[in-house]
Amino acid sequence: MHKLFKMPVWKLDFSQDPLSHYEDRHSVIENIATLDSCIVTASIDITEFLGIVNNCDLTAPDLLETFAEAGTDGRTTLAHLVTMSIIDSCPAVFDGELGAKCIFEPLCLMRQSSEKLRPPRKKKKTARKPSSKLPPYVLERSDFWCDKDKLNISLAVILEHNQIDQSNESASFTIDAIKGHLTHYLSELIQAMPSGNDLLAHVGNTFLQTKLRGILASNDAVAFLADGSIMPRKSGASFAPMHSPPAIPFEAPTGSKMTQNLTVDMGSLCKYLRNDSIRNAESTLVTLSGLLVPKGVTLIVGGGYHGKSTMLRTIMAGVYNKILGDGRELCVTDSAAVTVRAEDGRYVNNTNVSAFISNLPIVGSDTRNFSTREASGSTSQATNVSEAIEMGASAILVDEDVSAANFMSRDGRMRALVMDESITPLLYRVNGLYAKHGISSIVVVGGVGDWLDVPNSVIKLDRYVTSDALEKAKSISRQFSHNHVQYGGRGLVHRLQWDGDGTPKRRRPVEIGGVKDTQQCRVSLLDAGGKLSILQEYGHESDDDDIEGGDSDDDTGIIDMTRCEQLLGGYHQLFACGICALWILKLAKEKPELDLNELVNELDKTLDQEAGMVSLVKSMSTPSPAPSAQYFSLLLNIGHIIRPRRYEVIMALTRIRGIKFDQLPTEADEDDIRVKEAAEERKRSLAKLWANRRKS
Repeated sequence: MHKLFKMPVWKLDFSQDPLSHYEDRHSVIENIATLDSCIVTASIDITEFLGIVNNCDLTAPDLLETFAEAGTDGRTTLAHLVTMSIIDSCPAVFDGELGAKCIFEPLCLMRQSSEKLRPPRKKKKTARKPSSKLPPYVLERSDFWCDKDKLNISLAVILEHNQIDQSNESASFTIDAIKGHLTHYLSELIQAMPSGNDLLAHVGNTFLQTKLRGILASNDAVAFLADGSIMPRKSGASFAPMHSPPAIPFEAPTGSKMTQNLTVDMGSLCKYLRNDSIRNAESTLVTLSGLLVPKGVTLIVGGGYHGKSTMLRTIMAGVYNKILGDGRELCVTDSAAVTVRAEDGRYVNNTNVSAFISNLPIVGSDTRNFSTREASGSTSQATNVSEAIEMGASAILVDEDVSAANFMSRDGRMRALVMDESITPLLYRVNGLYAKHGISSIVVVGGVGDWLDVPNSVIKLDRYVTSDALEKAKSISRQFSHNHVQYGGRGLVHRLQWDGDGTPKRRRPVEIGGVKDTQQCRVSLLDAGGKLSILQEYGHESDDDDIEGGDSDDDTGIIDMTRCEQLLGGYHQLFACGICALWILKLAKEKPELDLNELVNELDKTLDQEAGMVSLVKSMSTPSPAPSAQYFSLLLNIGHIIRPRRYEVIMALTRIRGIKFDQLPTEADEDDIRVKEAAEERKRSLAKLWANRRKS
C-alpha cells in the first residue's frame, strides 16, 4: 500500500444510463437527485497518474521514461491493471443522509439483458479475486482505456434512496457529493495499484511478447514456444495454469533444427522482467530458448491425452498478449494465424470453394460462387479455409478432432471405391497452399498416416514431452506410400499444385436480406453469449421481399460464432464483432469499390485512433442528437466491449444469416491460366493414351 503524497486531479463527465428507470436518451442530466443510476467517465493525465505512483515507490525513479518506451503496449497494460484493481475493489459503497447509498460498480458487472436495474452485487469472502475470472489476455477495452495522454475509467453510479421520499432532497446525493466520493475512491485506487517496479514488470511482459511476435517472420517461423512454459490449464473451465507438478514445463526437443534461441532488445524495460534466466546483466538484450515452429506444413502428432490439442490451443492463444503469470506468456504466434474447423450448419454466401469442392451432383451448381444456408461439415470447413485465404491469413491452425473426416483426407482404398468424389481433401492442398499463397498449416493428427507424406516439420508428443519426428515420418512415408499415384495427371495425389480458379475472388458485402438501414440496427447477445442477433429497432421499416426466396426467415441477422475458437475475449469481444460488422456494412454502402479486406483496413484505422472503440460506437449515430442505437445497446447489454482481431470481425460478417456478397472484378492471373491449360493438356493426353490401350 502506497502513502499518497498528493491528490490527483480527475475530470468527471456524467451521462445517461439506459438501465435507469428514469432514462431519457434525448436529454442531458439536469438533476441527478431524480435518477437511480448514471454513468461517469473519469479521466486523468497518464503522466500525473504514473507520477504519483513514482513518488510513492522510490525504487523506480525512471518509471515515466521507461513506461513511455513500451508505447501502445504500455498504455494497454496500464488500463488492464486498472481494470483488475477496480473489479477487485468494487462495489464501493458510500453512505448518505437518511440511509441513502451511492455505489460505484464496473459497467460489466452490473449489466444484464433486461431493461431493469440490477441490484449491485455484494462482496464475497473468498480467497479468489474477482479479477481472476477475467480472460488472461491484455486486450483493449471500451470501459477502461488509455489514449495518448489520458487514462479513462467508466463506472456505473447506482443511487439507492431506500424508499425515502425523493422530494426530500436531503435524502438524495448532489452531484458535488458524488464527485467527492468518486474522487476519494479513485485516489485510493492509485494506492492499491502495483508498485512502480511491479507495474513495469507487467508492461515489460506485454512488450516482450510483441517484440517476439515481431521477429517471427524474419526467422521464417509461425510460432515460438518458450522453454519452461506451462501450457495446460487447471480445468476446462479455468483460465489459471495447472500447478507444476503435475504439469510438466515445456522443453524444446534436444538436437532439433526447430530448437532455437531468440534475442530481442528490451531497452530500459529489460531490468524489470521477472525471469532472471533470460536477462543479460551487461546489456538490454533478452535471449529465450524454445521451439520455433517453421513456416510450411507442420504436424503435431502423438497418442490420445498426450498434449497435442493443448499445444495447438497454446499456439492459438499466442496471437494475443497474455498477463504475467499465465504460464504461456512467452509463447507467441504470428498475429495473422487463423483457426479452421468444421461448422455444420453455417451460413455461406458467394464464396469460392472450388479448390476443395467441385462437381456437385446439383444441376447448375458452381462452387466458385458457392452459397448455402446449411453447410455440411466438409463444405463449412472448405469455406473457412477459403475465407482464411481471402482475409490474408499467414497460417491455418487445424485439429482433426473438430474437423470433417472427409475434408481432412481420403485413403487409397476409398479413392478406388468412390472415384467420382466432389471433395478434394485438405491433405492434398496444404503444400500447394503454402507454395502459392505462402500460408502455412499447423495440423494436429493422430489417426491418419497419409498426413506423413506432406509435412516440412513434425512435432511428436509422448507423455507431454516433445521430440522432432520429421525423419521418422519421412521413413514411414517412403515405406508405405511408394510415392502414391498420379492424380488426374496433376502430380502426386498428396501434393497437388494450387489451381488459380481455387483462389478466392475479391468480395464486398451488399446487404442483409430484408434490412434497409443497418444504421438503425442494434446488436444483442443470444444463447448466453455464443451467438449475436442484428435486428432493426422496432418502428423502422424492413423489406422482407429482398430476402432470398421472397420470404422472411426467422434466423435472418443471426451470427453463430460458437465455434470460432480464437474469440478468447468472451462475449464482450463477440459483441464488438457485431458492432464492427455493422460499421463495415455502413461503409460498404458509402464506398462500394472497396473489397472486404479494404473495408476492414478502414476499420482498423478507426480503431487505432484515440478512444477507438468508444469513438466507433458513438460515431454510428442517427441524424438526431440522440446517441446511436449501438451505443445504448452496448450499455444496456454488457457495458463494454473488447477489441477483436480483424479476422474475427470478418468471420462475424460472413456468418450473418441473410447477408449477400458481390464479387468485384479482378485481373486474371496469367500464370494460373497457363498452369490450368497445361493441366488440361495432360488430361487430354492421358485420356487419349487410355483410349488407345483399350482399342489394342
